[in-house]
Amino acid sequence: MVVASLLDGRIRIRDEGLKKEPLASRVREALLAAPGVSSVEANPRVGSLLVLFSAAVTAVEKILKTVSDLLGIAAESPDSAEQAPSPGIPFAERASSATSQVRKKLLSLVGRAALAVPPGAKRRMVNIGMLASLAVSLAAAIFGLKKLHILTGIIFVALFGDHFYQKKEAMFA
Repeated sequence: MVVASLLDGRIRIRDEGLKKEPLASRVREALLAAPGVSSVEANPRVGSLLVLFSAAVTAVEKILKTVSDLLGIAAESPDSAEQAPSPGIPFAERASSATSQVRKKLLSLVGRAALAVPPGAKRRMVNIGMLASLAVSLAAAIFGLKKLHILTGIIFVALFGDHFYQKKEAMFA
């Protein structure tokens, strides 16, 4: 089970088990019966679940536990410090605190993935790859190497697609 998106009052969950229509319907019905949940949209085609809820009434952890129980997955328990209730803090503040803690964990995972490739290095690699594949493709065409020409042409088109995706804001501004 993966939390694909988490905002205040909105969570998207993805899991292969949600691709099974009867199981997705059971999860949807169970969540709709939970207090504070206003809407649940299941998409069995991609295995996702979009839950709209009131953070003041129900916590994200409660929704995740319900889904994980119905999917038969062991729910990942938060740290014991996060799990212990704080009697002096109102419920709504505890819920928003838990939401922000989950958000921080997600952002730290995304941040680590972003650190794998320095900014701008991917763009340079794609540009060099496009240039190299174009040169090899043209050379293969000149020397009559049809299979190599086709292969490098496919590589060029794939890299061009990535280049176009990276530059889409500048192109459509």
